Amino acid sequence: MITQRFLAFLFGCIVFIVSLPVEANYFRHRESDIDPDVFRIVEKDYMGVKLDPKLELIDQHGKEFKFGDLAGKPTILVWSYYTCDGSCSAVNAELKSLLEEVKTQKIGEHYQILTLSFDKDDNLESLKEFRTYLELPPEWEQSWTFAFIKDPSRVVTETKKTGFNFFWAPQDKTFYHPNVFIMLSADGRITRYIYALTNNEKDMGLALLEARQGNFKMNETLDFVIGLCYSYNYAEGRYTYNIPLFVGLGALFIGISMLLGSVLLFRKKNFKEGT
Repeated sequence: MITQRFLAFLFGCIVFIVSLPVEANYFRHRESDIDPDVFRIVEKDYMGVKLDPKLELIDQHGKEFKFGDLAGKPTILVWSYYTCDGSCSAVNAELKSLLEEVKTQKIGEHYQILTLSFDKDDNLESLKEFRTYLELPPEWEQSWTFAFIKDPSRVVTETKKTGFNFFWAPQDKTFYHPNVFIMLSADGRITRYIYALTNNEKDMGLALLEARQGNFKMNETLDFVIGLCYSYNYAEGRYTYNIPLFVGLGALFIGISMLLGSVLLFRKKNFKEGT
């Protein structure tokens, strides 16, 4: 026989179950108003853009220098902020891991790195604390510069030059921004964007070759030729096989084969008629 106590218990369970969606909706965070498309860099619009060589920076030693002082070899630019709760550290650590796998080009000899803060509140103290997490090899120390812009009012101007957009989210107390490595030529012009977490050491190696703009030694010519087998795919954000090149080479091979075949048949025919 069903007791009143059991009925009361059953009724309480039903009320609890029905109320679950209401509670879930009540405690759910409001979806972000930030359109993710604002973080997508329209790469073609920024190819060849040159950063201001007179831009004044302050490095990890507290030394002032100008961006133009880095001219002379390709630079990998990494926009970061030094009070980041983990993503910026992870992105810089990933860059380190990728470059360790690129065996044909060496940091210091073929390229250099600049991690530059886009947070106007960053200073020498936050920079040094951020840098300790990377544990760079001693031979990398001189070629990987960490810096912030001396004049904070120029931060937005300079980031926009590279297509890099960022927003501060008060609710999360963090910046939202793209995680990207910007490849610069020896004279400071943008040559390519390599996205963190979606590219591998092959993409990085090809981007570094591209940033060198034909400045190769004889023993590096083979790497350059191999690089021609790939082209940058803007839709995928990575290097893929250069299909038009292979199609063109295939058509050329077929054309040459047909020409040689025709010549051989012609000579064979003439030889028979002569005999």
